[in-house]
Amino acid sequence: MTSSTSVKRKPVLAKPDLAAEANFFSEHMGWPVSIDVTHKRLVVRTGDALDAFRIPRVLAETVALELSSSLMAGPVSRDDDDQWWTFITERRQRANVELLHKLRAARVHATPSGGQLVIPPVTNSSAWWHLPQPGRPLPPWSAVVGIARRVIARNR
Repeated sequence: MTSSTSVKRKPVLAKPDLAAEANFFSEHMGWPVSIDVTHKRLVVRTGDALDAFRIPRVLAETVALELSSSLMAGPVSRDDDDQWWTFITERRQRANVELLHKLRAARVHATPSGGQLVIPPVTNSSAWWHLPQPGRPLPPWSAVVGIARRVIARNR
């Protein structure tokens, strides 16, 4: 009697169609996304249509939940190691705003205006804590700052 053994393999995920993804973001989200051919990824320039924050996961989960409970949930992506989350927001009103020391000390980083933000494909749902939703406005930049400040103050 021969017994067969099966080896569990990770499913092979199809590579995202970057042109289709860029088209989705441009047409449905209004984000001027371009393709970084060298690194095979999507990027968008901050300060034009949107801005962003990178927040450590330990703090980001609570910030994301509070934004959601305040009905201001917006797109939130996660890095490959799930250590940093990126909150995509409306364009901030002033280009050069410096974050308060308490935020910087908690390792909250605002993406500089004119910087490049890597946007994961929407087909890679594991890269998103909250997927972008067409027709839904981005949360205000100031709201993410305010909620992050509250969460930091509570945790101290």
